[in-house]
Amino acid sequence: MKKIYVPTKIVEDYVPKDFGGIRDEKTVCIVRYGGFGDMIQASSLFPVFKEMGYRVCVNVTETGHSLLSNNPHVDELLIQKDNQISNFSLGEYWDKVSPCFDKFVQLSESIEGSLLLNPKRKVEIDGKFHLAEGNKEYTWSKEKIHELCNKNYLEVTHKIAGIDFKPSPFYYPSSSEKRWAKKTRKKIKTKNVVMVVLSGSSVHKVYPWIDNVIATLLLKRKDVSIITMGDEICQILEIGWEKEPRVITKSGQWSITKTLSFLPHCDVIVGPETGLLNAASAMKNHKCVFLSHSSKENLTKHWKNTTSMEPDDCPCFPCHKLHFGFATCNRDKETGASLCAANIDHTRVAQDILRNLK
Repeated sequence: MKKIYVPTKIVEDYVPKDFGGIRDEKTVCIVRYGGFGDMIQASSLFPVFKEMGYRVCVNVTETGHSLLSNNPHVDELLIQKDNQISNFSLGEYWDKVSPCFDKFVQLSESIEGSLLLNPKRKVEIDGKFHLAEGNKEYTWSKEKIHELCNKNYLEVTHKIAGIDFKPSPFYYPSSSEKRWAKKTRKKIKTKNVVMVVLSGSSVHKVYPWIDNVIATLLLKRKDVSIITMGDEICQILEIGWEKEPRVITKSGQWSITKTLSFLPHCDVIVGPETGLLNAASAMKNHKCVFLSHSSKENLTKHWKNTTSMEPDDCPCFPCHKLHFGFATCNRDKETGASLCAANIDHTRVAQDILRNLK
């Protein structure tokens, strides 16, 4: 795979050779920044473009490029440093990049800029700009937001790209990652392995009853081990389980690529709306996902073997909003968690997992 690193320059000084020059072969450039879940969703486009006879180049940041290094449907990576181009200059930058390719698909903020509302930002919906006003609350009614935003993320991604809808988001591990994952699974002696993803990118993606779920699984089944997973900060949520031999606490210890390579070896994957659950969406193993700001239509409509856990008695669900704190997210008084997370019954979650174990 060819890798081209974009030099650091004033945007107006960029020339085609900085991006590898004008391509001789029919090539599409797909731009996708954002989190690794966003990149996994974008990966659904790559095999479709390959079938159409395109070479595929993906414009990514340094953070995201490792997820594509072994993808057989990607021919080139155009790599920027994180925050190399300011948000205010991205439009001008893309104008410089696009002439090097036969087709240019700009996906950055394609979902978070159109189907998830953000305070104080204009969002484009069906080709028209709307203002999501306010800092502590949004001015639109829930019904209006739902009408505008209740569309499937993958379908919208394919529509923006102008190609047939053939959903196939997938992470391709390296040979060494595959060997590591297989070896790691062999060390776990129980028949079943459940991966529990402890948190996502915001306050509404933490499930406050996860200890209840883990305890139920351990009591009901002696042949199950549980791997808890998350960023380093999630280690605080693992306190109390360190001495339980069938709970393997790994938050902040496995790289994202190692974690992704291990997903096929899990019998069940449980967690909020995160990149790991997105990466597992096309896999045959069972997923149990806690919906928060997204509806089934938004997120899990095309996922394989998935139970979408919706909250009970939560009038704000699905809110279709990005939250960066509790200023815009309703909070449960008992647990301190978001209302949508707290109102997913842990007995339902445990029962769903138990039904899907070997």
